[in-house]
Amino acid sequence: MLRLCAQRQLGRFALDIDIECHHAVTAIYGPSGAGKTSLLNVVAGLVRPDAGEISLDGQTLFSSAQRIDLPPEHRRIGYVFQDDLLFPHLSTEENLCYGRNLLPAATRRFALDQIVDLLEIGPLLKRRPGHLSGGERQRVALGRALLTSPRLLLMDEPLASLDQGLKNRIIPYLCHVRDALQIPILYVSHSVAEILELTSQVVVLNRGQVVAHGDFFTIAAHPQVLPLVEEHGFENVLDVEIAATDAGRGVCEAVCHGQQLKIPYCDQPAGSRLFIGIRADDIVLAHQRPEGLSVRNALRGTISAIADVGGKQLIYVDVGRRLAAKTTPEAIEEMQLGIGDPIYCLVKTHSIRLGPQLGQPDKR
Repeated sequence: MLRLCAQRQLGRFALDIDIECHHAVTAIYGPSGAGKTSLLNVVAGLVRPDAGEISLDGQTLFSSAQRIDLPPEHRRIGYVFQDDLLFPHLSTEENLCYGRNLLPAATRRFALDQIVDLLEIGPLLKRRPGHLSGGERQRVALGRALLTSPRLLLMDEPLASLDQGLKNRIIPYLCHVRDALQIPILYVSHSVAEILELTSQVVVLNRGQVVAHGDFFTIAAHPQVLPLVEEHGFENVLDVEIAATDAGRGVCEAVCHGQQLKIPYCDQPAGSRLFIGIRADDIVLAHQRPEGLSVRNALRGTISAIADVGGKQLIYVDVGRRLAAKTTPEAIEEMQLGIGDPIYCLVKTHSIRLGPQLGQPDKR
């Protein structure tokens, strides 16, 4: 468990954090300049708080009252930066082993082969960073951090520089690390969709202050959280199972929490599970299942909450998982929508974004 109570003046505003992190992955979300990276740097020991106390698994890392400030190399915390920061003159294998070789043998939790196999980077071992793709470099940077046998892993927007295709290939490896190695992770991102593919536990920051902390689907309706989420465009993330594929028509039949759904074609066999993304703007609400429309998907559910976001309304619908749809106050009034009402969420097939496959990392 990470206990973080720290204050630090940061230019025009102060970082003031008081949280406990108990989960496998805790995401740090907020706009640019909110203090997300500064929070990680405080935990890592790269930035000294003005006051406060930080402890990890019962060990005090920093305490202004007790005058304790462990240096970064004694905290046993791994750090994966947005830029991979690999040594360009070293091979992949030498980069991987750089931190591990500095550890006493008795404290090494993982063998090189174990991490290489987990991240599927065996063919890259003799290459230098200049001959690796962006996704390959990030996997090597992750492996290097893991081989330092950290008690906690910090990840600062590690996928921000990658396109969506590469993100979809890397996220399953992050899930694999989460599930197989059981190292708690603090994960910084400004992408709600990316976060929800890893965890629902979120700390929302704005100007150095914790706006909300907890399950994302519980705190998302918070009036201070909604504008921050909407700034980047809210995207729902759902997990589905492929039932059948039809390459000729360019679609797949999928099951989403017991309901049928047509999604864009993907080359996955029946029984495969993957994430999909649906933007709140791309959902149309209807009282009845429509007929004579080109929209192929109608997820039935129940309205669980209605929240105002700068003149727009987010309607939260329980379809087996919470789904947010954006509409207007006028539409709500005309349709006489209220909490507890049954409703259909209409979604065009081509509006659905395909995310990474669940369970097995993409081997491409």
